[in-house]
Amino acid sequence: MATGFASVQRNTVNKDPGYKTLFERVTEKTGGEKKSLSWYRSAVKQEASAYKLNTKKYIMDERRDRGGVAKEQDANELRKFTVEGHMYMFEYKAKMKWLPYYDKFPLVYVIKSTKTEFWGANLHYMTPKRRVIAVKKLLQGRIDIPKVCFHKYLHNHVENYYLDLASKEWDTAILLPTEQFVKDLNGMIFPVEKKLVWEETEDKFYDKITAKRNIMGYGTKQSKEMSR
Repeated sequence: MATGFASVQRNTVNKDPGYKTLFERVTEKTGGEKKSLSWYRSAVKQEASAYKLNTKKYIMDERRDRGGVAKEQDANELRKFTVEGHMYMFEYKAKMKWLPYYDKFPLVYVIKSTKTEFWGANLHYMTPKRRVIAVKKLLQGRIDIPKVCFHKYLHNHVENYYLDLASKEWDTAILLPTEQFVKDLNGMIFPVEKKLVWEETEDKFYDKITAKRNIMGYGTKQSKEMSR
């Protein structure tokens, strides 16, 4: 049953859907033992590999999605690109070396996407408690997230595919410790403590982007061009 991450991390947004989410399966693999952050990231990638990118199914999904662009993502899918209103996990290597730090394994709610880049809120920049509130509002149709969480990402700096998360997975995805903040100093990568990132976000927490949430499907002319 979907009850979140044991007694510490609970499903606080959705009712029990009667199945184990991808992220709960990862937690089950720990056997109750404490694991490193790198272990969690590897386990997520391993579980995500089950969602193979089937070209025929991909085309069928695009056609199906034309009929309901305001419909929530109802299953995890590997994608070649991003669209507005969906949440993704992916591996990333930032281009700008002058950045104070960036997340190598982002969890991003996308607000705009083009053929070359996309913009969105990386929820890892907030504490888990803040993420729960943000996701609850997203599922209610509202964006209410600190500006400091929003970033631009380049498609050609994403490694492999995007894991497009079903909305029923969001409340467990936000609690999985997969964030990996790093700083690039002349090509040398150094880890950045996540608590320092959260403190900086907290200092700017009330400077927010608030808006109505829009959900797009995968069957538009633009999305077909982006998939080539």
